Amino acid sequence: MKNLLIIFLIFFSFACTQQKLTIPEKSEMYELALPVYVNEKGQEIALNGIFKNPEKIDSVNIPGYNYKLSKKNEYIQLIPKSNTKPVETLKVWIKGYPYSLILLLDKKVDYTFKLKDDKKQYHSVRVVGNFNNWTPSEDFLLKDNEWKYSIKLSPGKYHYQLVINHDWMLDPQNPEKESNNIGGYNSVLNVPDPTENAPKLSTHSFTTDKITIDYSGDITSVIALWDNFTIPSEIKDEKVTVQIPAVAKSKKRSFIRMWAFNENGYSNDILVPLENGKVLQDIAQITRKDKHAQILYFMLVDRFNNGNKANDEPVDDPDIYDKANYWGGDIEGITEKVNEGYFDELGVSMIWLSPITQNPLDGYIEYPAPHRKYSGYHGYWPVTLTTVDHRFGTSDELHKLVNTTHKKEMNIILDFVSNHVHIKNKIYQDHPDWFTELDLPDGRKNIRLWDEQRLTTWFDTFIPSLDFSIPEVSEMMSDSAMYWVQEFNIDGFRHDATKHIPLDFWKTLTHKLRANTTKDFLFQIGETFGSRELIRSYVGPDMLDGQFDFNLYFDMRNNLAQEKEPLTKLNQSLKESLKYNGHHSLMGNITGNHDLPRFITLASGALAFDEDEKEAGWNRDIQVEDTLGYYKLLQVTCFIHTIPGIPVIYYGDEIGMPGAGDPDNRRPMKFENLNRFENFVLENTKKIIHLRKNNLPLIYGDIILIHADEQTMVYARKYFDEMMLIALNKSSKETTISIELPENLRSEKWNANFSNGIKQTNNNKELILNLKPFSFEILNN
Repeated sequence: MKNLLIIFLIFFSFACTQQKLTIPEKSEMYELALPVYVNEKGQEIALNGIFKNPEKIDSVNIPGYNYKLSKKNEYIQLIPKSNTKPVETLKVWIKGYPYSLILLLDKKVDYTFKLKDDKKQYHSVRVVGNFNNWTPSEDFLLKDNEWKYSIKLSPGKYHYQLVINHDWMLDPQNPEKESNNIGGYNSVLNVPDPTENAPKLSTHSFTTDKITIDYSGDITSVIALWDNFTIPSEIKDEKVTVQIPAVAKSKKRSFIRMWAFNENGYSNDILVPLENGKVLQDIAQITRKDKHAQILYFMLVDRFNNGNKANDEPVDDPDIYDKANYWGGDIEGITEKVNEGYFDELGVSMIWLSPITQNPLDGYIEYPAPHRKYSGYHGYWPVTLTTVDHRFGTSDELHKLVNTTHKKEMNIILDFVSNHVHIKNKIYQDHPDWFTELDLPDGRKNIRLWDEQRLTTWFDTFIPSLDFSIPEVSEMMSDSAMYWVQEFNIDGFRHDATKHIPLDFWKTLTHKLRANTTKDFLFQIGETFGSRELIRSYVGPDMLDGQFDFNLYFDMRNNLAQEKEPLTKLNQSLKESLKYNGHHSLMGNITGNHDLPRFITLASGALAFDEDEKEAGWNRDIQVEDTLGYYKLLQVTCFIHTIPGIPVIYYGDEIGMPGAGDPDNRRPMKFENLNRFENFVLENTKKIIHLRKNNLPLIYGDIILIHADEQTMVYARKYFDEMMLIALNKSSKETTISIELPENLRSEKWNANFSNGIKQTNNNKELILNLKPFSFEILNN
């Protein structure tokens, strides 16, 4: 028996050292599959958006889940069992080959809201918060002079208010409150997170055929994948080791991924890119097809650059103010800037165009007071779905822009509007029954009820929302999106109003995009304002690649624009985003966008957080009030380019253009006659972007949060022995901080890129940073 055990151990050791992975000549999966987050109620996965031929599936294997396959294996419904592990693999067998999908279990805890009522002064109590998208809950129950309401919540921090006797208010029995970022306050609930004690992984070293990972904390098990195939791993001497499969040499780009777990939950994820089977070390090997390396630039076409004055055609209506009319920006103007090298110099890799479909030729009065009249200069009122608005250019000019962008090794995506059309769209005129109801049973208009009527609300009386419960609607809108990819070879979409459309549509669209094109790069990112849980629900291997992380943005904006807010809050917000989205997500981290007041306007004091941002833009000339706003804006730019995710520059933020609410935040782009502060911001923005673009730790590295206090924050990005440290000082004073570096972050030398003072002591265990007021620093070893 002992001899048999020795023979087995020798064979196992040899198998791990000489690991061979048998894979099919052509994969049955479209691309590297994102992990699937599964809640306790279960999850439906559209296998037809992940696998090319789901009807060929032989069998599936998921020990920790009950499941049900649909006919033709197009969908699978997963229900966790009582003993489901935090990380499991869904094994899908096709022609004898086992493909793997990662399943991450999102466990919730029971929480009960309580409100004492000894004086019996309340006749009804409900709760609203970012956990229920600010929609009032069911009534609390009164028992023994105490109102109670139980709910399941994911661990984390939540903002909420109580609705007492129909009035919204802070919880009178909870002293903890925080700013709501719009001039008021919300009560705060902190649900303890057991995953704080889950394992933590970080890259350690590699050879030509092996990758070694550091870990801390107890580990129950490790799951490792090469692309979409499970590979073995070994845990020994506080290290995790995986062999790089020999077959990886035959593929230009592939990935090693890894998760660990224990009884407290799952770890951060590890993502290591391979170039022909070797760990990628040369930044020059990154191409425009590497999703994690993207840096996105968003412009409103009408406001960016006028390249052809012959197509200028503002709406001739004295009731439409200039701010709400066409200014002449067009497709040819963008092509002009691509050819001039503007985007090359800036360093971005992907251009996002606002919608370019035909919009109405006249103006419309918006429903809310004060009932101003607007044109469709922004592009979000589609009269057609598949024609270029003649005021922006022609189909030939769009072909030229796409081809020119690709020749510059950049991608281009299009803002696509699926949720609604304009009333002059022939679809509405021919099929009014394909749209949701404008009038609610209680007599109200179903307009801008963003959360209460999330899947049916109209944006205005002249912008009807489509009813996606009707199959013809889903087919029509997904076919329309397909047209732009097939006809113009665009590289994907920014999807407008994502949360107002059911999940099934995004699965239908993703399936069509993958099944009916030959493109090996398609990127989809969505727009959803809501809880982190709601935002994440639209992201997955069968849906979108990412969404904009508005929760992190609002916390960043509130924190870096205002000196009174401690950086501990931003640190906690970043933690929660990493927990919800993973440490190598494709979520969009923005400097701002066309729906929000410009960051610099708030940071410079030109706009107060508690004033009406839109009215401010209409009623006064908003400029940069305090030049400190430029320095604060650069902190934002530094932050979004040094955390995991896709950095997104809103046009004009690279120079610190001011602007209040829409449409004041959509001023014409300024390319010439920059003042010294605008030039200062532009040059430093370029430097930050190029640091992101040229350093692997900022693309694929692990993120390690090191320090946060009232005024300073320090975190690291680590890609094996390449490391970068990022420090923020939001204080108005020069600040010195001493950081004791973890052993895996120590280096013989650190180089500062932005002229702050650094000193190493105690055999490189301690790093002393001398940070200028309102500054940031990016160090590399």
